[in-house]
Order: sequence, then C-alpha cells, then structure tokens
Amino acid sequence: MHRHFADAPAPAAAAAAPPAPPVDPVAGLPVLNDDSVLDVDWILLSGFIIILIQLGFAFVHVGSVRYRNAQSVVIKLILGIVLTVIIYWIFGYAFSFGYDEGYKFLGGNKLAAVRWEANNSFNDYSNYVLRVGGALIAAAILAEGAAERMTFIAWSILVTAYSGFIHPALVHWIFAQGWIATLGFKDFAGAGVINYAAALAALITTIIIKPRQQRFDLNANVNFTPHSPVYVAFGALVIFPAWLFFVVGSVAAGENAPYVQGITALNTLIAGATGGLFSFIIRYFRDEQTSLVALSKGVIAGLVAVSAQANDIEGWTAFIYGLFAAIIYNVLAAAIPKYHVDDPIEVVAVHLGPGFLGIFLTGLFDKKAGLFYSKGISLLGFQLLGLLIITAWVSFFVLLILLGLKGFGILRVSGDHEARGIDKVQCLGEAIVFAEQQGSPLEVKVVQNQVSPQRSAGIFDPARSNFR
Repeated sequence: MHRHFADAPAPAAAAAAPPAPPVDPVAGLPVLNDDSVLDVDWILLSGFIIILIQLGFAFVHVGSVRYRNAQSVVIKLILGIVLTVIIYWIFGYAFSFGYDEGYKFLGGNKLAAVRWEANNSFNDYSNYVLRVGGALIAAAILAEGAAERMTFIAWSILVTAYSGFIHPALVHWIFAQGWIATLGFKDFAGAGVINYAAALAALITTIIIKPRQQRFDLNANVNFTPHSPVYVAFGALVIFPAWLFFVVGSVAAGENAPYVQGITALNTLIAGATGGLFSFIIRYFRDEQTSLVALSKGVIAGLVAVSAQANDIEGWTAFIYGLFAAIIYNVLAAAIPKYHVDDPIEVVAVHLGPGFLGIFLTGLFDKKAGLFYSKGISLLGFQLLGLLIITAWVSFFVLLILLGLKGFGILRVSGDHEARGIDKVQCLGEAIVFAEQQGSPLEVKVVQNQVSPQRSAGIFDPARSNFR
C-alpha cells in the first residue's frame, strides 16, 4: 500500500501537530478559532463556485432535449434556482441544520435566518451558501425528469416541496449527524443524499408523467436525439471544475487539513477524467463511432460516483470509481429506453446509477471501515440500509405530490402544446430556429424573444423549419 505524507510519523524533533478543531454536533462543521477564520472563507468561496454548476446544467439540459423545448427547460432550471434559494432560506436550512432536541430527525429552529450564528465558533451564513449550492444541484437533477412535458406550475410546486422539506430531511440525517449517520452510513459529498435521491425523484417524475408523444412509436417519424451534443459538452466543461469545489468544499477544515483537501481534489479529478475516457471508449467500440455526449456525461458520472468518499480513498481507487461509473452510465443509457422509460437528459444513467455505485463502493474501499481493507461487512450493510431509507423517503413524498398534481389536472402540458412545442406556445417563441438557406446547409440561428407579436409570428413561422 502507498504511504502518503499524512500517514507517515512526524520526525522526533518536529513540534507536535495542533489538534484537529472540534466538530459542532449539530452543523457537522468544525468549530473554528481566531487563527482559522480562512476556513469559513473557504466554505463561502466554495459555495459561490458551486452555484456556477447551474450554468453547466443549463447547457446539458438544453443540449439533451429537442430544440423546440430548449427555452422551457432553462425556465424550469432558473425557476428551480430562485424557488430553492428562497425556500431553503425560510425552511430548508432550519430543517437541515437547526437543533433537533436530540431526536436526530429534523432541525426545528433557525427558520428564515432567525437565530443564525456568525462568530468564531460557527457561521450559519457561510454554511447556508455552501448547502444551498447542494440543494440547487438536487433541484437541477430533479428538473431532468420534468423536461419537455411538465407544466410550470406543477414544476414549481414539486421543486418547492423537494427543496424545502424532502431534501433538507436527508441532509439533516446524514450531514448534520442525524440518525442515519449515527448508524454508520457514509456519504462525504452527496452521492446518495443529493445525486441518488434527486435522480430517484426525477425517475419517478418521468414515469408518472409518461413518455413524450410518439417517443416509443415504431411507426413515428420523429427524431428524439439530443439536438446539440456541443451544448452537452459545454455543460460538462463547466461542471467539471465547479464540481471540485462541490466536493472539496466539504473539507470544512480548509487549510487546517491540507492533505485531506489535496487528496480529495486529486481523487475527484481522477474519477471524472476516468469516467469520461472509458465512457468514450465503450461507446466507440459499441457503435464504431465517437460520441461527444458519452464523453461528456461520462465525466459527470465519474464525478457523481466519487463524491461518496473522495476524501478517504487512494488515487487508484478513484480510478476504479470512474471506470465503473462509465460502465454503469453506458449500460443504463442503453437499457432504460428498452423499458419505455422516457429519460431525455439521462438522469438515471448519469446520476442515479453512479450515485448508487459511489455509496456501494464506499462500503468496499473505505480505508477505515471498508470490506476490502479487512474491516468487515458492517459498513457495506449500513450503506445499503441508508440507500433503502433514502429510497423509501423520497418515493413516498414525491409520489404523493405527483399524484396530487395529476389529480388536479395540472401535471402535464396539453397534447396540443406538446406537439407544437412548449417554447412556441408558452414562451413567446422558439429560442432556436432552423432556417433553409439557398445553396448552403441548414444554418442554426439563435433568436431572442421579440417585443411585438407580429414580428415574433413572422420569425417563428412553421414553414421556415424543417425539423419538428
């Protein structure tokens, strides 16, 4: 086994290392002193950059759907951002990191920033910025199950409930030393709490909404392939570096833990790169063609998987996480459509499968309690139990909400609106128009929303589009 600097004994003449800062039992973050105020700054900086992951998700979402619904998926994403920021401030953060009176189930105070602390021992404000970034990632993943079919009002209700209650409960149970964490479950940066849980909610959503019109009609002459693989690649290029802050930002001790901070960043990079490389290779040998989408989403799948335990594994283990994430991504991407599950943005292949994989592999490769380190099978059992609990919690409440919305008839857009395109009917026109040019190939024109209805109608004339 490799020996690292952090594992080696200190020289005899060296001064004793300062003790690790104590951990706040409720917030799950170290209690900082005057000499380590930069740790709070690190948390705040990480939170800022984590929010930029939303730009990456916007590119992935737009590139994965049909062009005529590109604007609607971005509206859902931004609606999710603004609603999550507000509801997490009012309720979510309190449920996540408020005091639970020892029950370890749900926080009960700190609603709407009341009784938040900002001193040398703890800073709720910086912690909120970091944690709302995780909630925003969960909301963006959930939005992938609503693409091209769900109404804006139904989406707003679903994401508000998820960000304000369903997600915060999971955060408290695991990131704030709640009851699942005390059992022994481990999830360092949200492979299960954020990615698996939100992807499960998205899968339930896409099943309840049902497939897009003619999606699995063998006689239909409709193209459902992603309209812009380049946008998907742009998204992966934004998500890759920003995800480093999402994972490494969870090393709350910051400069007080330089080894953990460094090895976490290294493992995240290795897993993401490995996931992209092997996903690209697998798709090439399967189809005998290169796939920019497989390369890009393979990177994200690797990042998702290693988020479970990037701080306490070896570099070669991170390579294994990325390799298996690439395999899981390609297997699920091919298998899900065969069961007539309409997953336009591949949330199951990119987030659900790799999230499950990361939690499972932690039970094997965790250096302190993993099975492959001769520590027994207990951790693996706790990992599977934790996933079962997350599955039950998310499934119950998401199904309850979706069936209620369906009962009121507001869950899915009308068949006419779906056939014509949500952008054209509900968003003042399509954001992207394909126009036939004389003597040249089809040219893509990005068109801004027009001020006057007359001008808009002229630009978005169906006769000018060859793809529907």
